[in-house]
Amino acid sequence: MKFKRILILILAVSLMSALVVWGCAPKEEKPPEEGTKEPIKIGAVIPLSGGPFAEAGQEQRIGLLMAEKEINEKGGILGRPLKLIIEDDQCKSETGIAACTKLITQDKVVALIGGYSSTITFAEMNAISSYEPIVVWMGASSVKVEHEFGPKKWFFHLHPWDYHRQSTVVEFFKSLTPKPKTIALTYEDGIYGTTSADYFRKYAEEAGFEIIFDEPHKSGSSDFTSLLTKVKAKNPDIFYSVSYAGDYIIQIKQAKEVDFSPKLFTIVAPLFPGYKDSLGKAGDYIVGVNPWASTLNIEGLKEWLDRLHEMYPEKKDIEYWVPLGYTNLMVVAEAINKAGTTDKDKVIEALENIDMMTPFGRLKFEPSDEGGLHQAFTNLVMVQWQNLKPVVVFPPEVAEGKVIYPVPSWKERD
Repeated sequence: MKFKRILILILAVSLMSALVVWGCAPKEEKPPEEGTKEPIKIGAVIPLSGGPFAEAGQEQRIGLLMAEKEINEKGGILGRPLKLIIEDDQCKSETGIAACTKLITQDKVVALIGGYSSTITFAEMNAISSYEPIVVWMGASSVKVEHEFGPKKWFFHLHPWDYHRQSTVVEFFKSLTPKPKTIALTYEDGIYGTTSADYFRKYAEEAGFEIIFDEPHKSGSSDFTSLLTKVKAKNPDIFYSVSYAGDYIIQIKQAKEVDFSPKLFTIVAPLFPGYKDSLGKAGDYIVGVNPWASTLNIEGLKEWLDRLHEMYPEKKDIEYWVPLGYTNLMVVAEAINKAGTTDKDKVIEALENIDMMTPFGRLKFEPSDEGGLHQAFTNLVMVQWQNLKPVVVFPPEVAEGKVIYPVPSWKERD
């Protein structure tokens, strides 16, 4: 009996050895990057409907879809297809929060991208911060967002902040000849407008300008004639409005109606879709601050524009949200490839060490001026519409033309 038990034991050991030799033993599980062709999911939350940001969101979507197509045509990420899940925040904080939460908890995305409104972004990030997801955000310029979420290791930001924009505007005003003395300031009453106004006041007063009108307005209003009439009575050298595309169209048209002709009419982001169609010649001479222009000397930009026009031949005027949307998805894909995995900590480390050229310029995340850990772009330009064509007029090192200032009055233009 004893001999029989020993024989059985020897046979069992021999059998197990044979299983290992011939590959029948249980295999060690490989990480998903090596063992599956399941898509890598990235979630984008952008405004596509429901309010004044929807046009910009549609531009973001074009850039995102272009990037997704190019990534998948080149083999995807880590040899796996990329699945971009786009959610519409409908220009509402509560909808944006629900979308972000769904992408994290149900879709299990590797990273969150997108964003536009500072107010909505603040609400979204506040709601999902306990998950500590990888967030690479293209929108939101309010330092309220930067101060609260910029120090988080999981938060990366592309768009210049308020102070980058307002310092550029004031430096431009200082360069004008004859130098303007008085400024009228109006701004939308959300986080974006109010924090922008704070920085503008600071820089403008330090530069010696006198702000003789300073009043918020409600974005989405259909009538700004009362505000413009009050500003006209102050007779400022410069009128500066910090708001959104739909507001600017109405403000410019109604400025003509009330015959308000400052020496310079200045806005933020003047290259939005439909500008020429909505304003026609009334849109000439308007100056605005922008983080990008299609004529800038950026490595690879011309080739990228050619590919964009091939994919979207009807797309004539390019707003900066298109290349920024493209860049947003591309940088996350590049970081995952460099990490060699979708592991959160390793992707964050790859993002922190990224250094790449994009149609928006060189992208490298660095500490920001006010406490953010990961800020990408900081440079802006001033653009003036001249003969219904946008012309970069500042700073001098990238200017393609001279600013027309003082601008002709409405009566002189007719």
